[in-house]
Amino acid sequence: MKTLKQQVLFLLVAFLSVFAFFLYQEDITKFFQLKDIYLKPRLYKYGFSVLLNYALISLFYLILRKTFATILFSQFFVFLLTFINIQKEQYLSASLVPSDFLLVKETFIASPILLKIAVFVAITLFIALFIFIYKKEKFGQNKLLFINGLLSVSILSFFVTANFKNNFSEYCSTASKTSVCRYTQYLPNTRGDWVGDHLTIRNLGFSTFFFSKAVDSVNTKIFQTENISEEKIQTLFSEENAPLATTSNDSEKVKELPNIIFVMSESHWDASQLDKSIPKNITPTINNNQVSTLLSPSFGGGTANVEFEVLTSLNTFLNHNELAYVSKLKRPTYSLPMYLNTLGYDTTAMHNNGKYFYNRSAVYQNFGFNRFTSIENMVSAADRKKFINQAGWANDDLIYNSIRDQLKNVDQPQFIYAISVENHPMYNDDRFGANNFKITKDGISDTSKRALNTYLSGMQRADDKFKNLIADVKQLKRPTIIIFFGDHLPNLQKVYDEYGFYASEQEKTEKKDVKFFETPLAVWSNFPLDKKNLNGPFISAHFLAPKILEAAHVPLSPYYSFINKVNSCYSAIHQTGIHTQKNCAFDQAQILKQYQDMNMDVLNGKNFSYALLQKQRES
Repeated sequence: MKTLKQQVLFLLVAFLSVFAFFLYQEDITKFFQLKDIYLKPRLYKYGFSVLLNYALISLFYLILRKTFATILFSQFFVFLLTFINIQKEQYLSASLVPSDFLLVKETFIASPILLKIAVFVAITLFIALFIFIYKKEKFGQNKLLFINGLLSVSILSFFVTANFKNNFSEYCSTASKTSVCRYTQYLPNTRGDWVGDHLTIRNLGFSTFFFSKAVDSVNTKIFQTENISEEKIQTLFSEENAPLATTSNDSEKVKELPNIIFVMSESHWDASQLDKSIPKNITPTINNNQVSTLLSPSFGGGTANVEFEVLTSLNTFLNHNELAYVSKLKRPTYSLPMYLNTLGYDTTAMHNNGKYFYNRSAVYQNFGFNRFTSIENMVSAADRKKFINQAGWANDDLIYNSIRDQLKNVDQPQFIYAISVENHPMYNDDRFGANNFKITKDGISDTSKRALNTYLSGMQRADDKFKNLIADVKQLKRPTIIIFFGDHLPNLQKVYDEYGFYASEQEKTEKKDVKFFETPLAVWSNFPLDKKNLNGPFISAHFLAPKILEAAHVPLSPYYSFINKVNSCYSAIHQTGIHTQKNCAFDQAQILKQYQDMNMDVLNGKNFSYALLQKQRES
């Protein structure tokens, strides 16, 4: 094939690929009704997307060296990524990013069976067709290899440079307004585009978004990672943040360290917020013991980020919503179980799911848990099917039985972090029985009624389990506190739309209101608690641990004293905004910078926090 013919073909394919995505996600009649101020930027962005897609096709050619095999392979690759992104946005209201490929196993397990079959069939057909075309086609001339290499490297280098140079913003802010600078604002900017990933994909196309995100990751690693000095971290845990000794009043209230039980209940939420017609008091035990709401860092999924914040008091938002369990936590990390170990606690993580899910098996070791009781430890492989519901998730009887068994160990105070799973989405089944709740609101589809019935039944079961656990704990002699909360709002898909839960499409996409992240937080104990710090409209997941320790009269380490100091100036550092406290007694900007430094040190830096806190403990 001649050079010009091939390049025109590649360019045409790149255009059609972007145009097909444009047709999928746009109403073309409304698009051309946009005012000129919006129409031109969109067209420029699509133009850059075509150029980048063209360069990526040329890059594939360098590997395959066959024109039509390259077109088939590159476009199937783009189609597959786009399809996966559409499914992820549908289920989790979050876009596909490069780090998600570290979760291939978890994604496969959680995907509906029909989706697995569809993807498997599509990949099988593609492989068969690709092998057929590849064998039929001859290798291209060396001239084509040179031209494609030159074009792909040149164009991709330009886009990578633009990303690393923040789309040449520094140059264009100081130089005279050249014609080139007028167009740099339309280049991909997934690192700093305020509209968010979902709308950025609409403006750029998915392949451009994904490429830019991949470059972002490299850019962050090279330029955005800062090694915080040991002196800075040492300042955070100095004498002014020394452990708080228990007072004489505390000693009178609790003569021995209490058992501490966290129950993070899958997708548990107050569903009455959907509509007044939702049956009331489905969860009376939780309602009676609710002290506040938990402000979760996640919506509809991302359980691991919630427990990451609760167990470490580090911050998902400051970590760019990255899944730290998969990408960051590869070394010992200071955490709640690690601190409680130093006080003589026996620490256990529990989850009635596979031990490798979200890398928990490795992460919990790095957190210092004495053990991780997963489904593999709870029931034999031969008997496991007896405890799996219609949706493929384990019954929560397993997790609560494990809690009871662990509490039989009376020689040491117990710290248990238990994660439930039986009410996991999706809810298109009758795992708890059909028509337990009558959905009376008009305009609700049968599919949504079924999903809501399943979800409400799961909420009710969670309340019953909580009630039974309280009854068991009442028999214990050791003081015990139970903290129950939902990890995030459920992934109810069309139920939200049909009930009008979102005020607008923009609110649905951006989710800037805390109501999209609040779940019930209930606390029960068999001894007097100091609940004054548990009051308030919400408690952020990253501030929960020291509040519970204080309420239970457990002394704080310097680490948790510092977290309380941050909390005295900020009620939340969250994607909905940085929420300040009115009565901050410190320099708010400095406190925030110190908290950012600590997050950077632990997740990306030298981890002096862990070393210094270990040294303090030994001394």
